[in-house]
Amino acid sequence: MVDKEALSGTERLKPSDARLTLTTPMRRSRLEQTAASALTGLLLFAGLRTPALGADPAAGPAPAAEAAPSGAADQPAESTPAPRPKALRRPRKQTRGAFRRGAATSESRGRRSDRTPSEAAPPITAPPGPLPGGELPAGLGPVLGEVPVAGSAPYETVVPAEEPVGVLGPEMSVMETPRTVQVVNKEEMQTINAQSVNDLAAFVPGVNPTQMTGSPVSEPVIRGLPATAYRNGMLVGFSQSAQWGPLMNMNAYDNLDVVTGPVSIVFGPQEMAGGFANEVTKQPYFDQFRGSASYTGGMYSTNFWNIDIGGPILKDKLAYRVDYFGQDGYAPYNYYDGAYLQRQCAYLALSAKPYDNLSIDFNTEFDVNHLNTVAGLNRPDQALISDGLYQTGSLVGWYGPPGVLHPGLGTAPPGAGYAMNWGPQVPISRRTNLFANSENSTQQLYYVAQAIETLKIDDNLSLVNNSMFEYFSTFIDQAIPSTFWAVLPAGYDFDDRLELRASFDTPIGKGKKPAPSLDQTAEGASGGGWKLHHMIDAGLEFRYFSDTEYSGVWHSPINIWNLTQPLTAREFSPLVSFAQAIGPIYQNPYLTDIPVPGYPGAYYNVFNYLSTADTFYEVSPFYQHKLDFTDQWSLLLSGRMNAYFIEASPPPGTPAEISAAAPALGLPPLTPTSMSIVQPEVSISPSYKLFPWMTNYFTFFYGQTTLLSQFGSFGPSYPSDYYHQNNFLYELGTKLDLLHDRLFLGFSAYMQSGYIPAQVIPGGPIATAQADIQGIQLTGSYQPNRNFWLNFGYAYIAAQEQWAGLPQGPLAEQPYSTSVARQYGLPVDPMVNLPPANYPFIGFPTNYGNLMATYKFDNGFGISLWGNTESGNFIFYTYSTRIPTWYTLNARLFYATKRWEASLYIYNLTNEQYWLPGAPGFSNARFMNYDYIVAQLPFWIQGTVQINF
Repeated sequence: MVDKEALSGTERLKPSDARLTLTTPMRRSRLEQTAASALTGLLLFAGLRTPALGADPAAGPAPAAEAAPSGAADQPAESTPAPRPKALRRPRKQTRGAFRRGAATSESRGRRSDRTPSEAAPPITAPPGPLPGGELPAGLGPVLGEVPVAGSAPYETVVPAEEPVGVLGPEMSVMETPRTVQVVNKEEMQTINAQSVNDLAAFVPGVNPTQMTGSPVSEPVIRGLPATAYRNGMLVGFSQSAQWGPLMNMNAYDNLDVVTGPVSIVFGPQEMAGGFANEVTKQPYFDQFRGSASYTGGMYSTNFWNIDIGGPILKDKLAYRVDYFGQDGYAPYNYYDGAYLQRQCAYLALSAKPYDNLSIDFNTEFDVNHLNTVAGLNRPDQALISDGLYQTGSLVGWYGPPGVLHPGLGTAPPGAGYAMNWGPQVPISRRTNLFANSENSTQQLYYVAQAIETLKIDDNLSLVNNSMFEYFSTFIDQAIPSTFWAVLPAGYDFDDRLELRASFDTPIGKGKKPAPSLDQTAEGASGGGWKLHHMIDAGLEFRYFSDTEYSGVWHSPINIWNLTQPLTAREFSPLVSFAQAIGPIYQNPYLTDIPVPGYPGAYYNVFNYLSTADTFYEVSPFYQHKLDFTDQWSLLLSGRMNAYFIEASPPPGTPAEISAAAPALGLPPLTPTSMSIVQPEVSISPSYKLFPWMTNYFTFFYGQTTLLSQFGSFGPSYPSDYYHQNNFLYELGTKLDLLHDRLFLGFSAYMQSGYIPAQVIPGGPIATAQADIQGIQLTGSYQPNRNFWLNFGYAYIAAQEQWAGLPQGPLAEQPYSTSVARQYGLPVDPMVNLPPANYPFIGFPTNYGNLMATYKFDNGFGISLWGNTESGNFIFYTYSTRIPTWYTLNARLFYATKRWEASLYIYNLTNEQYWLPGAPGFSNARFMNYDYIVAQLPFWIQGTVQINF
């Protein structure tokens, strides 16, 4: 084996995808000499020329074999995106020259790249005479030249073991990363034609697909918690509890790196997270112009298209990439009555290499989204889930204190509810949608620009600056029938992180017996010292955020509406004026519905921990240090301090009389907040390689997060403890790289805990509870050859909300099912708090499984199959209404050549009829799970045609 440390300070080897490069020190063990001689003989026997040991490498590598593998002419041309600097990455194990993993990226973003022809290693010359200490002279590269391997054209692999990822900062292989990582490359995304965060359930066990009671879902939900989104390592803002923020544009990504558990310390926190997804954006092509154009159409008005082009502008100095995505219909929306999705997304990337040691990567995106979301059906009960029978009934009136019935349509105060005249149970269409009204819509305008500059000071020291600016504006109108609006006129988010990345060795005990290792190095064989290898990432992050948010209103009595009758513009809960709010029925000025300035017909509330006018600054120093004690033992230490300086006040348009009236009714006034806080984060991860193909690790994480407003900011009513929510993770894992990199297995067991806010009544008591999550997870990938690959995963998760010992339990819009309300004559939607106790997560399966397989024939045809399954779950805290276990089986049939390809996607092959709850796990919207449930799509198909040029 090669002593990795002997190569420090020299040019790293840069093999091309189709070549196998071997490196051997001049002083080798007998075993290494034997192995090198055997391999040289084998290659010569195959008719491949290699320089003899000790021969002058300046003569150049042997000419490439001219024979092409079977079917190679029909394969799409390989792209060569921008190379990433390698100064800080230890050499990646090269065991199969034929294997190449997807897209390329900058090292600062944890991306994958190919080598360009210009990166070939320079000629090397060995000085005469013996080498002192067994060390390589400066500039010495491979003793064996680059050997072309006949019949091994490059191709994408799904096996991630040695894949470098930057999810914790500087790149490490998946095997070395002490967390559970799932790398989803472009081929895998294309396999299912991924278009939304819910599609990640096909790759990552523990992802909860959801329509989130009709909210725009901007982040995946993992382990029942929001999963924070990052763009090339920088936080994507404007989301809370996985809702409300800008929709992901997956056509702008080369791949997605998904990690379960708390977020990376280098990337920085947002809120308690069940995981995070790092969006790895497309990179320019430096070698030549190339591109593709595709169109997708299918059932239920599916209709979208994509153009992706790029190429060099200045040879080896400047290159570009442009992607445009348009959409006017998508089955997961348009299947439901009144729902739709329209998108226009433009993406541009530029990469420059003005000097050999300086690279600049820039990307920008502009998205316009217009949609009406899917809310599904109201009045969920077991008859609806099991038999498709909907409980009919019409509103009689609303209750006011002390239990007085007011006939007709009105707005009941919290704790009262509504009286119903129940009818029979009848069949209802699964396409029925609560928001099927022209009044309802969501509009989003999102702009982002990002620049990453990497300065390579020397082979072991780099300076990386990553900066990103975001602008977001949205108007969410869900007036009919939920009487809800969310408005962000304009939000601005600027984030900049400066990192110093260093890699060096510390000699220890020179002349003594080296520490034991899996691979006996040349230096160790000669009795040299022990070297401690260091990788350090230290820096400072600065963030500025400013926005104005309006959210309301508090009353959404969904279950009073009968969906067997069309909903008109009059079907909404009447608004509450200030005079009514301070009157004897409500006695709470914060229940006043206030007009949103500049948005006629929209209303909001204050003191709901959502509406705010906020500006804050964040300054966060961080330090991460990876120590490799031996080839077997390593330790990753990380720490960060997040200092926030916050100014928050009620949004413009809030009448002063609301806060002035509060003390007389026993409520606190609503005043501007000025606060400075500091939050610590620390992580410790020891790793041990029992064998070269096995890595065992343990990770401890502690950090504090904040509770967020509607769009990821802070409210004026936040008390101090809202800013100091403790989060813990204990994770024990094993990763296996088997069958010569053809099989990867990852096992982990974990305990995670933290806090997230519960929905509250405006002016009501603070409601935060701890979530405790325990589970095990298995992920695997198998690819024996270029034709076949397989991914699979399983997760078991047990989670609880810890309300025992608190003054109150979670809020419930309706604490029992509609069938119970009918049977016992109870009011619907009374909006009450449940008793304090420990409650298992609701709308949350405990078992998850996913499987995906692809086989490609040499003639260009191929087939993919994938399936998902989730165990049954109870939708609410009564634990009596249950969604049964479900699965879906899906397929893709495709034909691909170098110039074009066609795909037929078949979803839900067996036409399973299954449901998803209103909101899963610890999501904020779970309090309305007895008001919302969504029937999922039956069998449906779509097709894609793509031209490559």
